Amino acid sequence: MNKNDEQKLMKEVSSKLKTLLIGNLSRIEMAFGHLWNIGNEPNTQSEMEFSDIWEDLRTDLLNHGNGQIRLTIDEIYDFLYRQNKYKYRYDFIIDDNNNK
Repeated sequence: MNKNDEQKLMKEVSSKLKTLLIGNLSRIEMAFGHLWNIGNEPNTQSEMEFSDIWEDLRTDLLNHGNGQIRLTIDEIYDFLYRQNKYKYRYDFIIDDNNNK
């Protein structure tokens, strides 16, 4: 695998993880958005409270998810570029009795 392929892989993995994160948030909005009158301004005190809760939760999930995506990409990068940096060699000594 050459360097361009590795960078493309990291970009694709990052994109798919971001799509996963946004898709999950969208599904939550579809299931519970009626609680805060999604797509419109909240009309009631209850809708305002749910809207505030949702915005805080959404921000927290995005921040955490994006942080985890960055860490994942860093780990992939380390694996791809550091695995070839160090080579391990194991020597086995076989005695005269063919014991290992």
